[in-house]
Amino acid sequence: MALFSGHRAPDFTARTTLGRICFHGWRDGAWAVLVTHPQDFRPSSIPELDRSVKVLALSPTTGHDGVHPITPGVPSTWATVCDAGDVAAIWGLYCGAEFDDLPTAPVEEHVVFLIAPDGTIRTTLSHPPGGNRDFGDVVRMLDLFRPGHASPRPHMAAA
Repeated sequence: MALFSGHRAPDFTARTTLGRICFHGWRDGAWAVLVTHPQDFRPSSIPELDRSVKVLALSPTTGHDGVHPITPGVPSTWATVCDAGDVAAIWGLYCGAEFDDLPTAPVEEHVVFLIAPDGTIRTTLSHPPGGNRDFGDVVRMLDLFRPGHASPRPHMAAA
């Protein structure tokens, strides 16, 4: 099932680079950002979020012992899950067997979820596979939802 704004963020338990976590317990009532493919973002564009925001990166690559090694450019304060597909399936990110008979493989969804302190998904940001994304866009979107956290940099508004 696809997840949209207003849905409750699914809970799960996983081993991460910061140890074993239960997602909602780890969030502990804080804003959270779940990034499905952290390697898509330029290391130079990942600003330091204030400590009240928790970031969890799902990485489809496997490391030894099921824990993803620290990816160059991904901040060590981010928890990274080496996901073999279990967490992604809970979040509705990967296609299942119902798509096996398609003439071409479906494109894997690359998504960022912004999760409010009450555990609801406030918005999702989707992008095609590939690197060179600016994490500042995620921070600016998050700032729109968090009262009193206006973006320190001016940005263009839609016309």
